[in-house]
Amino acid sequence: MQTVNPLHRSEELHRDRGTYYHSLYNDAERIFTLMDSLSWAHQLVLDEALEASKLFVRTLIPPLHRERFMPVRVDEKTYRSGRRKLLVYGQDNIRYGDHLYYGHPADGVPGGVELPPGVVDVDLCCDLPVDPGIVLIKNEHFFIRAGTLFFTDNLFEIMPVSDGTVTIYLRGVLVDRRYIQDRLGFLLRTQGDSTREYLDFNNAALDCVMQGTNDHRLAQLVCRLYDVPCTSEPETIEATGLTEKGRWQATNRAVYFSPLAASFLYKPGETVQPGTILTDAIRSIRGATLEDDVPIVLERRFLGNGYKAGLIFPNEETPLTFQSGYPTFRIAGREEDVGRFWATFYSRTEDRAILSKATQGCLINPAKFIYRNVLYPKAQIFLVRRDRCGLRSLPTINTRILRGLLAPGLLFSILLVAPKRQLEARMPDVTTSPITMALALRPVSCIATLTVTGLSLKTC
Repeated sequence: MQTVNPLHRSEELHRDRGTYYHSLYNDAERIFTLMDSLSWAHQLVLDEALEASKLFVRTLIPPLHRERFMPVRVDEKTYRSGRRKLLVYGQDNIRYGDHLYYGHPADGVPGGVELPPGVVDVDLCCDLPVDPGIVLIKNEHFFIRAGTLFFTDNLFEIMPVSDGTVTIYLRGVLVDRRYIQDRLGFLLRTQGDSTREYLDFNNAALDCVMQGTNDHRLAQLVCRLYDVPCTSEPETIEATGLTEKGRWQATNRAVYFSPLAASFLYKPGETVQPGTILTDAIRSIRGATLEDDVPIVLERRFLGNGYKAGLIFPNEETPLTFQSGYPTFRIAGREEDVGRFWATFYSRTEDRAILSKATQGCLINPAKFIYRNVLYPKAQIFLVRRDRCGLRSLPTINTRILRGLLAPGLLFSILLVAPKRQLEARMPDVTTSPITMALALRPVSCIATLTVTGLSLKTC
């Protein structure tokens, strides 16, 4: 370990300070190790004190606890058997080529070490906690998968062995002590991993509780739930870029990221207000018009206990018909549920316009009709396109806290829209194949195109 401490330059110290200091500090390396160990001890106490103080401020709670080092004793037999944990299909480390293959342990991975409970990440593995002589680096000498350290070289040939065991010191250890769940998640009854996104979501919910749920706080809360960029202050767009992993947009206060499927809505030079959703992944539906071509699904919980299942209102032009003297239109659902809906609807409203349209043989859009007459104006609806949201979205069960943050009498809805996908399966070109004559005797399928229409789900 390099240092600028003059104790490491004994000859210069002797020349500049005299023979007394030279004889007193003759073993400079040992003195440095002693002082370094004492400084580590004091630093550990200081880190614990700082972390404990942050736990009393909800915006400063650390998602994960950091340990400077952690000793782990490894038995050789256990180390060898840990290699079998690579027999998991679909993990990132199991790939084609190099040393790792599907369904088989890698020949270049001699063993694995199970991490202590709660440890989620490690930076280095060393032979000593202070001034180590052997340092192994993550993603070069070892990697972490499913709570296990896998080494690319034999640990028992690198580290000192004592009585058939090796003691390694983990440096830069991140430990999940459930700080957020125990302090904020328990209070708000939310669920999530110990991440910055989960911390921000809980703090946004507490801001609504303490300061009121206005439009921009509600937008921030929904965006943090689905990992969509949203501004918290007045910001000016400065630059927009594209990488192999996604898109980014920089403002005068922060840099926001989104998947490639999403697009930023604002250009450089524009100024946006707090609570502005920056991408097209989430759109707040306001006004009396439902523009998107998606059906509306009313769940049984929203309709009431008398319903057996939910109802689907298609977002397309449907002819009006008369049934039992009342004008009706097509609704997808159980027959008894549809009848109950119409009976309840006409017992609470006297809509002469729909009767007039029915007598004229007009068409009507069920989804837009329900939106204008049932949901609007006492409704707050967000249209969420899940394929354009971030990868760090929180569990959907957290939507249940939104009902308690809104004023009574206001319907809050989240419409989840499935993407439209088109899949093509093409047959190979058999004209250039050496077995053309053999294939010519068999029926050959033409191009098959499968289209999945978008679907929306309704969450109240």
